[in-house]
Parts: sequence; structure tokens; C-alpha cells
Amino acid sequence: MAFSLSIVHVLVIAESKISLPLEVPQNLFAAVVRSSLGLLILLTVPIFRRLSYELFLRTHQALAMATIYSLWRHLPSKEAFPLAYVYISAGLFSVLLLVQIVLIVHRNGIFRYRLSRAIITDCYGAVHIRIQHQKGLKIDSGQYINLWIPWMPFVSFWSFLQTHPFMVISWTPGKQDTIELFVQPRRGFTRKLLYHAANGHLRSPVVMFSGPHGTSIAMDEYESVLMVVSGFGIAAHLSSLKKLIYGYNARLGRTRRIRLVWQLRNQADGIGAVSFLNNALDEDKLDDGRILLITIHLESHDIVIPFGERAIVYPGPAPLSRIFLEEVSGENIKQPEKQIVGQDANKAETWESEKLREPRLIESGKAKDTTRDGKMLVMVSGNDDIRDQMRALVQGHIQAGVSLVELDYQPK
Repeated sequence: MAFSLSIVHVLVIAESKISLPLEVPQNLFAAVVRSSLGLLILLTVPIFRRLSYELFLRTHQALAMATIYSLWRHLPSKEAFPLAYVYISAGLFSVLLLVQIVLIVHRNGIFRYRLSRAIITDCYGAVHIRIQHQKGLKIDSGQYINLWIPWMPFVSFWSFLQTHPFMVISWTPGKQDTIELFVQPRRGFTRKLLYHAANGHLRSPVVMFSGPHGTSIAMDEYESVLMVVSGFGIAAHLSSLKKLIYGYNARLGRTRRIRLVWQLRNQADGIGAVSFLNNALDEDKLDDGRILLITIHLESHDIVIPFGERAIVYPGPAPLSRIFLEEVSGENIKQPEKQIVGQDANKAETWESEKLREPRLIESGKAKDTTRDGKMLVMVSGNDDIRDQMRALVQGHIQAGVSLVELDYQPK
């Protein structure tokens, strides 16, 4: 909008054929505003972000500050009304910045607790970060934090100017004093972080963070949950797996079926997450429930092989249409059987009338297959092709109580 208004402003001046010598400070700063806005628009082209995101981000911020300052210098200093817009915008920005700083200080417990430290390790080609947070922080499933490492010059001299959003893979019903992150090494900072972690150069650096950010998904009301993942999108689902299984074990939710479908290009891409998936499978043992099914589909293999505990690797791309229809039918949902138990009238409450003393249904603890009679949730963190397929599949079953959620993190 600001760029469009600037273009209109320039066209009006050009049409009026007014001379605007750059020797006049107001005209000079007007040219700076136009140039800064033009560069900001140019930087929105994806290729500039891919070359170096950190450089792109700092350049974007510098141009934004230059635009605001030049606009302030361009406006007439003797007229209060035009400057009021700048002062109001600056005031709102300052208030929001102050609120954010207060929240960061409070959530990191800077003045009452020791600063958080991180244990950074190489996890089979991925980066595993464990933050020891003495204050404790409530983080819901599917949320992320912006991590800031104030001083790590041997990894990156500019680390004190960088914050990075990472998905939180840990979950507990209360506050977390150990926050776990599972990071995909790409370019720049994360690639260097993996290198130094693999060589043992990192010794519990001090870290700070903002957040948690992102929306929390209410999963308890769904009877079945289908998670569709590709590549490193598994990081967005690990905390949700823990929450769903905890809810089933504690009888806090309706979920009776969880299926995780993971598409991988090669087996090495998934080795780092095996231990996290095995931990989730270890928790899925109440009443021999086994409500969690993990199927991994490997594009580079042509044979069926085991993968960790209770997970099978299938060759080729995942047959998403067939899998989706299986889950919609509810044929694999496990629910407790009901037994009819009569009541002893002598032990009934004195105030209970005879009409209310009817046979009751109680859970036997045994499970049986049934059809789906509740709602179904489809959670996706995958590439463009997978997201397009799942949108098309869910669209035809919305009336059957099927919902689709695309998580905050989507792998490239």
C-alpha cells in the first residue's frame, strides 16, 4: 500500500512538471523514500531470500528504518498535522516493542532465575537442541519458539543479531523445564551449528527465546487423527503425538486412532527421528491399546523393511487416497467393548427410584474394531504436492466430519 501511494505521488508530481532539485533536503529525502520502497519491493522476490536469509532480513530492516527516517525528514517540519502520522506510527511501534521485550524478559526469567543454557548435539545429520529452562514454560503442541544465541562467534559472528524459528518437539501437561528442538540443517547458521555440534565445539551456550508462537490445535474432540508428513515435517508432529497419547492414557480425550504417514526420499533423512518416534510408541501401551500406527514410505527403496519399533517402511510414494479412505471408514478404530451389568437393588442409593435402576454399560478393558462415529482430523506438514492431494481428498468428505489443518511448519 505504501509503495502504491508513493507511485501515485510520483506520477502526480511528474504530471505537474514541477522541478524538484535534489539540493533541497526535502526533495533529497523524498528520493531516498522512493528508492528504499523500491528496494523493499525488489527484495520480496524469493531468490533474494534463498541466497542468504539473514542478510535479506537485516537489509529489509535497515531499508524500513531508512524509509521512516527519510519520510520524517521529507515532511514539512513547521506543520504538525503531517508529522502526526509519523509520530503515531512510531509511538505504536515503540509500545509494541516494549511489550515484546517485557514478555521475553518474563518468560526467560532473566531477573529471578539463571539464564537458560542449551545442549546442542548432532543427531544423525540433524541438530537436536535441549534447552534447560529453570523457570518453566507452558508450550502447547504444534507451537514454536524464536531462538536467540547472544554469543557464538565461532559459529557465526552475526549470531547476536539473528533469531531463528524452531519447532518444539517436547510436550508435557504442565510447564516444561526442558524444551527440545529438532532442527533441519540447511544453509548458513544451522549448517554451521551442525558442523560444530558434530565436532564437539559447543559447550552449553546461553540462549534466549521469544514465544511460544503459533496456534494450538484442539485435538481432543476428534475420534481419529491422520498425520501426513514429508521429510523434516515430522518435527511439527512429534509434540502432537505425545499429547494425543497422553490424553488417551489419562482418558482425557476422544481420540482412539492415530495414524502417521511419513514420506521420505531416502532412509538417511529419517534416522534422526527414530528415537523420538520410539518414545511415542513406548507410551502407547495402555490396555494394550496401540492406537498409534506409523507407516513410512521410502521413494528410494523397492522392498519392505522394518524401521525402529512397530514401524514399517514401504517402497514408493504413499498411496494417500487409499490411506485416507481407510481412515475415513473407521474400520481400524479401537474402542472399549461394553458389557451389560445389572444392579443390586439392595446396594442402590436410597434416593434412587426403581425406574432409574436400569442396566448400565461399563468398559470391559477389551478392544474391538468399529466404524467411525466421531470427527476426524487430518494434520499435514508436507511438500506442495502432498498438501494439494490432501486438500482435494478432504474437500469431498467435509460433510462426514473430516477437518484439515496445515501446520505452521511446512518443509520445502
